[in-house]
Amino acid sequence: MASLLSLTGKLWKIHRPTPHDESIVEILRTERGIRDDVGAKLFDPFLFPEMQTAVARIESAMKERETIAIFGDYDSDGITATAQLVRFFERHGITPLVHLPDRVKEGYGMRKSSIDALKKKGVSLLITVDTGISAHEEIAHAKSLKIDVIVTDHHRVQGGRPDAYAVLHPLTPTPVPNPHLCGAGVAFMLVRALEHGKPWEGIEIDIALATIGTIGDLVPLIGENRILTMHGLQCMEDLPASPLKDLVDTLRGNAPLTSTDVAFKIVPRLNAAGRMSHPQIALDAILKGGEALTEIHTLNSERQAFVNDLDAKILSSIDLSHPFLVLAHGEITPGTAGLLASRLTERHSRPSLVAAVLGDKAVASIRSIPEIDIMECLSNPSVSSLLTTFGGHSQAAGCTFDPKHIGALQQALTSLLSARGFRADFMKPTLDIDASLNPSSVTLSFAKTIESLSPFGQGNDEPVFMLPSLTLSDFRVVGTDGSHLQLRVEGVKAIGFRLGNILEFLNDRELFDVAARIGVNVWNGKESVQLIVEDVRKNIL
Repeated sequence: MASLLSLTGKLWKIHRPTPHDESIVEILRTERGIRDDVGAKLFDPFLFPEMQTAVARIESAMKERETIAIFGDYDSDGITATAQLVRFFERHGITPLVHLPDRVKEGYGMRKSSIDALKKKGVSLLITVDTGISAHEEIAHAKSLKIDVIVTDHHRVQGGRPDAYAVLHPLTPTPVPNPHLCGAGVAFMLVRALEHGKPWEGIEIDIALATIGTIGDLVPLIGENRILTMHGLQCMEDLPASPLKDLVDTLRGNAPLTSTDVAFKIVPRLNAAGRMSHPQIALDAILKGGEALTEIHTLNSERQAFVNDLDAKILSSIDLSHPFLVLAHGEITPGTAGLLASRLTERHSRPSLVAAVLGDKAVASIRSIPEIDIMECLSNPSVSSLLTTFGGHSQAAGCTFDPKHIGALQQALTSLLSARGFRADFMKPTLDIDASLNPSSVTLSFAKTIESLSPFGQGNDEPVFMLPSLTLSDFRVVGTDGSHLQLRVEGVKAIGFRLGNILEFLNDRELFDVAARIGVNVWNGKESVQLIVEDVRKNIL
């Protein structure tokens, strides 16, 4: 019997090991609670308890021609949220000031110095997007300067409601129907309220922006998030002339855009600006186009090369004896720490903290696995006492600390996980597989049926199936760096991204089990089924 581990060293968790046929799609639909209603509508934005207060204050500021500022964030969620509000004000003849923090110089969130600078420019109303819910001191400072602050955010609440003029948050002061809205989703609700529920010129662009932010921030695609994403993907197929249309069209393939396309083509380019330079470039790209649009493509390519280089030089040597991986290094940048942490967590199935060391300050990004809430870990006194700042979500967060605490931080996090029964030697990389599938079910019609479960994303992952006892052929590495694997599985065309390193273990004499997603490939107007291989193991029977 072959090893239970795959050729990439993963243990497969097959939730339904008995081979299924096409009926598995309906089983998944029911299990995931997918009940698409073509007439489904978003909930009333005025269900936010303080929405009316926020709208009245903004309308007053517009009427009195006050100087209004938007304080955003440097990721795709914050950028698309900011863009929506900028577009709203410009539709009404107002040009707001915009402040997007520099990831290196300022880090995440509001700073008193930034508020001081806005005050000098005459700002009397400040609207935050994708930030602000935990900025108690900064908001109090703004209030002392007679700046009213309206907070729109969705991050974990720390310390209760801030003393802002109004707070729009899915959970504070009381929950709204969908507590999982992202920053761009909350911003879209505010714009809807400001437009009093009536369609506006270019609404397709704002729905698309909210969709990009929703997919990019990995919030569960349920409720309003699913409705937004479904409509947003449709809007991207017929956008009016705009910089966003130019961006989408440059990345469009032969088939309609999917949530996966947005996640892997659009979102990384918006994020690349904040990671490699300044997020204003991404905002300009989707609002103005031109050189900024060209630049985000360039920055994304630079980001890919830089992260791959760091991966080869640094991640390969990390100490795997801890259940919580911690790495701090001078070559890592704040903009790439999150990407490296994601790779570590995906590769080793354990939470990872990766920090950029900037003199006497370490700026870290953290990624986790479903079983571990990292915000709970960071909030524990044994850990929080070592941090300067921290915030985020259960699976993705950030923090800053003095680099001299790196050892103590590793020990504290390891102790927390050990106390909960997590041991490094038991935390093996795993691959979740929805079901075993009869290979005869891999047809074009079945692939299209799977598409009916889309849009895919957090909370509704694209199904992965195990196809047992198959022969492989025509395998070769592809891509500029030879990192991808191209092959045929029982004659069906297949591609395995980042699986080029398993080529040496393949042959056409043995039988293999293949874990794959099943999609539709479109080429020259013709459709065919295609396997997107996630992993391969020698047949264990």
